[in-house]
Amino acid sequence: MGIRVKDSLTLSPYLLWFLLHGAQVGIAMLSFQRYIITGAEQDSWASLLLVGISLHFIIWIMFFVLKNADSGDIISLHQQLFGKWVGKCLTLGFYGYILLFVTTEIRLYVEVLHVWVFPNIRLWVFSLMILIICIYLVSGGLRVVAGVCFFCIFIPSLLLLTLYFPLKSAHWTNFLPIFNHQFKDYAQSAYHSLTLFTGVEFLLVLYPFIKNNEKSQKWAHIGVVHTTLLYLFMIFVSFSYFNIQQLEHTIWPTLILSKIIQFPFLERFDYLYVYNWFLIIVARCCVPLWAGTRILKKTFGLKARPSLWITSTLVFLCLIPLKGQKIIEKLDFLLTMTGGILLYGYIPFLFLLILIINFNKKKNMVKVRGNQ
Repeated sequence: MGIRVKDSLTLSPYLLWFLLHGAQVGIAMLSFQRYIITGAEQDSWASLLLVGISLHFIIWIMFFVLKNADSGDIISLHQQLFGKWVGKCLTLGFYGYILLFVTTEIRLYVEVLHVWVFPNIRLWVFSLMILIICIYLVSGGLRVVAGVCFFCIFIPSLLLLTLYFPLKSAHWTNFLPIFNHQFKDYAQSAYHSLTLFTGVEFLLVLYPFIKNNEKSQKWAHIGVVHTTLLYLFMIFVSFSYFNIQQLEHTIWPTLILSKIIQFPFLERFDYLYVYNWFLIIVARCCVPLWAGTRILKKTFGLKARPSLWITSTLVFLCLIPLKGQKIIEKLDFLLTMTGGILLYGYIPFLFLLILIINFNKKKNMVKVRGNQ
């Protein structure tokens, strides 16, 4: 289907690259090495690569599904396939996933700030500060969010140049032996890699706001390639510096890598990492907050500003009771599970459902023409 919004509200296709990449890269980059080694260990990079490749197929499915939606988004598609009330319930389920997504991201980053920099400040203060900044940015519209994603990706990416320092102490034998694990081990590592790629599903809401949206698919693929290469680079640096036993007992390996960097004018370089990661967190939170605002606006007919405040308030209320490391781990597990079900279960289900409906329509048209 074509674009159903005003041309003045749409974005250039290449900005889809930054929107999807900004929604994917977040706090998980500081700690994913610890979880991804569960199963395939030093071969877990192969599982991560396979997940990144499989995501291109999911993107192709999403574009096919959205082209068959009346208004080009998941909101209209739900009502088109399941009716008004069931469709609204399914859309609210996706809205609940958005709340979980933002809540998890903010809570994990606040934990880093609390442990690494400010151990005496209350957690809800950090959470409120991040949400207020995100509200201010999202209230400017999708164009502002796209600009935030560009700068919040470009500026912190300069920190990757500093990974040259741990590479000077690399032990390449940490990658040996290669491919000596069973299929179930690779599958386990692939499951733990899913949380690294969650965020691409917000294309289901962004699609109508992209100019020439049916021809913008290549930019979505470029965004996923960018994300995959970034994680692969980080995991190769981490594996070359740490062995598997060290990674198992390191909570934030990326921050530990930054601690070995020292300059005459800057002793604690890891603080710079923590503060710059705030820019990445903002980008990853702004995209789903905008999507949640859009869902409330279209589903209940609310205006954009009240929808944004309602979504942000719900996120803050969810953040308040989340205390303790076990709760944080359960929250991360829940996001990984629901994100995996959404990407590799629900979206392919919609694809098959649309194929069946289109096949039946063509079959009925052939019968009608035959009767004539």
